[in-house]
Amino acid sequence: MKILHTSDWHLGHTLHEHERAEEQADFLRQLTEIINQEKPDAMVVCGDIFDRTQPSVWARELYTQTLLQLHDSHPEMKIVVTAGNHDGKSALQLEGKVWERLNINVVGQIERDEDGNINLDQHIVEVSNADGEIIGFVAAVPHIYEQNFPQVGDVAGENRQRTFFQTVLNRVAERNPQHLPVVLTAHLAMTGSDLTGHDFKNSIGGIDTVAQDNLGQGYDYLALGHIHQPQTLSSSSPVARYCGTPIALHFDEHGNHGVSIVTLESGKTPVIETRDIKNIRPLLTIPEKAVPFDEVIALLRELPDDEKSYVRLHILQDGPMPPNYITTIMLALEGKKAQFCTILPEYPKADNYEIGEIAHDFDPDNMPSALELAKMYYRSKFNTEMSDELITLLKEAIRNVEKKRENQ
Repeated sequence: MKILHTSDWHLGHTLHEHERAEEQADFLRQLTEIINQEKPDAMVVCGDIFDRTQPSVWARELYTQTLLQLHDSHPEMKIVVTAGNHDGKSALQLEGKVWERLNINVVGQIERDEDGNINLDQHIVEVSNADGEIIGFVAAVPHIYEQNFPQVGDVAGENRQRTFFQTVLNRVAERNPQHLPVVLTAHLAMTGSDLTGHDFKNSIGGIDTVAQDNLGQGYDYLALGHIHQPQTLSSSSPVARYCGTPIALHFDEHGNHGVSIVTLESGKTPVIETRDIKNIRPLLTIPEKAVPFDEVIALLRELPDDEKSYVRLHILQDGPMPPNYITTIMLALEGKKAQFCTILPEYPKADNYEIGEIAHDFDPDNMPSALELAKMYYRSKFNTEMSDELITLLKEAIRNVEKKRENQ
């Protein structure tokens, strides 16, 4: 059984207010080309199809058009989509009833019947070859917060996650007496995974890691989503892999991005290959090593006019930014296809001044003036003395504040 493992499309993602529809449409075009070449038996999308629970119209359109085109060109390929923590799970689940007619299985959340019993069979997808013979199974589990796993039997709350995964896998085993390959999907952070570049601040629900033992036994390959860094977990058994984001979502997501092609045979270790996705508008940090503002501007002017990119400026802040720094940046990029996003500041290491200098305890009867405190703070932050021009401006500001206090 050959599968294409992908996840974390984050359709509708914006990067510092820049919409990324063109890049994401091009990724999906490349994905279609890879499927045309590889002809996998199944494509498994392991969550975070969308970047937000209520995606934009263009994001939904990209998703719908892609699934329809893939079905039309490869009607025999099984498509399995599971919800991630960024997705509107109930909406995906509802739409899944329609997609079933096109050999597409969408699992947004856990279903129950009128008696409250869990519909385990919705999580079990048979994969067939061109002759209609079953060649493997996908145990499709969407993102579920640990505290929201349903109770199975009399299992205690802290064991619900483990029990649910194992119950699904036990049902697969009942339907798989031939011991055909089984792929398990999950959208979570595995203990021991490389979290480099992951945007913790904007991660919906945060990051809590899960030991692989909690996902049960009875599968041959664990297809993971949620972590953006592509990686095969070295200590995992069975094989567990994050295919990573197809295109970088943040400037600190380094390395190649793409999708994984996984070939499984009963009793053998899965064979994993990667297929890179080229981002038509890459994320650039300029330069790699921080330099002063004027030097960064000079580097921006050297960018080729027709090179599409998003840029983050790595600036050595040995003093305050110029008042008109945004205008200066925009002028340096005028006529270019590069788009400015943000600044990554780096402050010089203190050689002659202690960073904590302004935190000293002062004698209440002998406190430094506001100007002296400002100078101390400036030295601690920029490792240099405040300029005469800035001192003059600061003195004027202090006088204005004192006048307002006197007139109150």
